[in-house]
Amino acid sequence: LDDCDVCNGGNADDLGCGCFEAGPSGCDETCGSELVVDECGECGGSGIADGACDCDGNVDDCAGECGGSSELDDCGVCDGDNWSCVETSIDVTYDSDVAIAGFQFNVSGPAVLSASGGAAADAGFTVSTSPSVVIGFAFDGSTIPAGSGVLTTLVVQGDPSGFSISGEVVSSSDGVTLDSFIEGNG
Repeated sequence: LDDCDVCNGGNADDLGCGCFEAGPSGCDETCGSELVVDECGECGGSGIADGACDCDGNVDDCAGECGGSSELDDCGVCDGDNWSCVETSIDVTYDSDVAIAGFQFNVSGPAVLSASGGAAADAGFTVSTSPSVVIGFAFDGSTIPAGSGVLTTLVVQGDPSGFSISGEVVSSSDGVTLDSFIEGNG
């Protein structure tokens, strides 16, 4: 029997790990060790830390990129422009020598949320909006008197510097399309 009680087994020094038959076993080459190399390549390491996305401790940015630089803007939008939650009032003005029975125009830039007030409200117009179209008329046939002033006030959401009106159609009480120009004053 040898030092490890193995018949013709040799001496403990011949096995390289005392009397353990398998020799060094962990990644640290210590007899009986159960240490393994983690996903970061560290023997006995704890791996990627909770909340991190890589071995360097980086975390996902708001776009889901590990260690990326994307950030939430003031409106809570990832890589936003800080305008998506900002509401601004814009007066839409008119100047007409004929009474106005209805109007429609397209808006580009910020999204239109609503329209109210101005000569349209004074005349009892119903003014409807979508994010890019405004239309106003009166079901009872009333008109906005000839003159100038605020036609209606829009509430828009987004960067008002890109606001513009196009495709305006203004009609008289007899249904004739008037030569027109409507202007937004932000």
